Amino acid sequence: MAEQEGHQSLQGKTVLVTGASRGIGAAAAKRLARAGAAVVINYHQNRQAAQKVLQGVEKAGGRGMIFQADVTKPDQVDAMVRSTREKFSSVDVLVNNAYFPFEVGQLHELPWDKFHQAIEHELLAFHNCVRACLPGMIKKKSGRIIVVSTRLAQQPLPRMGAYAAAKSALESMANTMAIELGPLGVAVNVVTPAFTLTDASMIMPEEYRERVRQTRPLQRHLYPEDVAGAIAFLAGDEASMLTGSNILITGGSHLQL
Repeated sequence: MAEQEGHQSLQGKTVLVTGASRGIGAAAAKRLARAGAAVVINYHQNRQAAQKVLQGVEKAGGRGMIFQADVTKPDQVDAMVRSTREKFSSVDVLVNNAYFPFEVGQLHELPWDKFHQAIEHELLAFHNCVRACLPGMIKKKSGRIIVVSTRLAQQPLPRMGAYAAAKSALESMANTMAIELGPLGVAVNVVTPAFTLTDASMIMPEEYRERVRQTRPLQRHLYPEDVAGAIAFLAGDEASMLTGSNILITGGSHLQL
């Protein structure tokens, strides 16, 4: 709550968070609004959940709006960014977070179309959002693009190969864009959380969740708010010289064999 008591580090900034109706996206939207940003809460299907996030933002004194868009559709992304510009300003910070369901199974058994779909959705959504937001960032000679990845991109698990491959490719895109967009004043960074307790992850057995917690050096569960803190840091002035960085949010589990 430090931003409310002192200066608001993102005052005057407009932030677009994709997939913000729940989980990490919802936590990021609330955290960025507390820092003074006007937040655009993108959702695909669950309007009620997105509205609840917006109510939380406004109750805390922040500003925001919700916008329904399938971010794999360029025309819908363009409409969302245009509406954002009309209500607030051009997008200063893009948080690429939208989640896409994927086929679970061993790679050699997955039909090619399911494997391809997982990769296409991740990369197409990122491509669409960057292309739509970039002109405004270039005009201001300033912008932040923050990509939410997963630890599976570096430390894959059986049957999760389609998702791991998609996120690995996404990270490669982000790193390349960091080189290409840096001269234009736009920074591109990645946050990589390990297993995080969200509504979606609660389907995992309690035994598994507890085992994950105990194997981390910090021996604590990871929550969406923990990831949101790193996103807020990357969006703020303190991270002005960070680009091409990957912040691991794992509680230390990435150090384990």
